[in-house]
Amino acid sequence: MTDCSETNVQLALQRLVDPAIRVLRIREVGGGCISASMRVDLDPDSFSASTVFVKTNCPEFCDNFLCECDGLDSLSSAEAITVPRPLASGEAVGGSWLVTPWVETGSRPQSFYPEFGQQLARLHQTTAGDPIGWPRDNYLGAAKQKNGTAATTWPDFLSENRIGFQLRWAVDQRLADHRLKTDCQAIVDKMGDLLKGRREETSLLHGDLWSGNYLCDSAGQPVLIDPAVYRGCHEAEFGMIRLFGSCPESFYEAYQQTWPMRDGWQRRTSVYVLYHLLNHLNLFGSGYAGQCRSVAAEVLRAT
Repeated sequence: MTDCSETNVQLALQRLVDPAIRVLRIREVGGGCISASMRVDLDPDSFSASTVFVKTNCPEFCDNFLCECDGLDSLSSAEAITVPRPLASGEAVGGSWLVTPWVETGSRPQSFYPEFGQQLARLHQTTAGDPIGWPRDNYLGAAKQKNGTAATTWPDFLSENRIGFQLRWAVDQRLADHRLKTDCQAIVDKMGDLLKGRREETSLLHGDLWSGNYLCDSAGQPVLIDPAVYRGCHEAEFGMIRLFGSCPESFYEAYQQTWPMRDGWQRRTSVYVLYHLLNHLNLFGSGYAGQCRSVAAEVLRAT
């Protein structure tokens, strides 16, 4: 892991952001399990922002941070929901770094989840179109997320680049037993039928919207961080939300009032829950095998 001394952090910020920057104080912050994260207070006479958020990791992690930058920029450009636009990313002083504006968080007012649902729906609606995937592969947590494809339909993309990719990885790691392999292959074979009824458009997706990746700022507004962006059916966003998002009913109601998902969306989103569970199985091991088997069987029972 990178040396996070005040001297090193200042040298990295001077190299990547502004040579005039002077660091006043560094405080470690929690929430991430992959990279070291910190709040860095700056001399206000040395830079336009008085506080920035900094993540650092080994040099080999640089591509992960570059992909995160790409995702933050893309989501921010949609102007539908607040997303901190990155200040810099790259290698310096023996490590890789990502620098963004600091988000001052506050308690969530009653209006937070309805606002979040409405703004997320607006993101999906205003970016609706027909491209599938993303110009480059990126990362879902520490895992590679395959986005390049010859697929011309969303079910084909999901079969090859999401469920199929994760299944092959699990088999290679000997984490998928016969039942899970059989059920996941059946899901791949039936994907077109399983996803019938959805909107045909694709949207810009955050891609990893668990509860740690959306914040409430000091004004009570939602803020998105740590994306794994790509373009896909907007219902795919709800895989991670249903699994680890902890959103109340008011969130879903606001989303549906803004840009409704079509009948059967709860059934269809189980496929996306399975994608994220398979990724957790591959990253964290056999403790997720039971959940994977259960959700795969649930998807097939609904056919």
